[in-house]
Amino acid sequence: MNLIETERLLLEQLEASRLEDFVALTSDQETMRYWWPHGPFTREVAERNFAAAVARLRELGFGRRWIVRKEDGAGLGFVDTKHFGQSCDDVSPDEVEIGWMIMRPAWGRGYATEAGGAIRDEAFERLELESIVAVHHPENAASARIMEKLGMAFERNVVARDGWPYRLYRLTREEWTSGDTFSKSSPGDSSGFGSFSLQESEAREGGT
Repeated sequence: MNLIETERLLLEQLEASRLEDFVALTSDQETMRYWWPHGPFTREVAERNFAAAVARLRELGFGRRWIVRKEDGAGLGFVDTKHFGQSCDDVSPDEVEIGWMIMRPAWGRGYATEAGGAIRDEAFERLELESIVAVHHPENAASARIMEKLGMAFERNVVARDGWPYRLYRLTREEWTSGDTFSKSSPGDSSGFGSFSLQESEAREGGT
């Protein structure tokens, strides 16, 4: 998988060397607040989730990327591009969603928007998709703002099989091509909360 470079960031293919960083990221209570109803990952769940993401990336040629700050080489979290899967009955498992999770010390600097914009563009350019989706918990207003800055529009409310509510956003190729709704990243972007569909059974099996 190719390296993606933005103004401030490198988005690197997820490698085994990032496991401990991922375990630390997903063990943080505040970072995991809106990702699923069960709080931080245990180490066992984090390891399975990580291994599944690495395997999925190798199989499909797209997926989770680790965010690295060019200025000092610091790891900041990850972005992901993945099939939605079986988490919601009323969302096709073949939908492709984008999402992100940023370490707390890096919140508020626009990194989620910058990295999210890069994987949004990859979805339409390299992957040649016709649309992408993203979801956030209804109380996670900061992630909603990032989705809007990426040009995505609210489509509908959905509920996961485990009862966890989401707001689903979408961006089509036509909308992306026009670019009318895009905003550049801003230091005011405050969210690093995880923003993905996830359910307990997927966590046990290692999916995201």
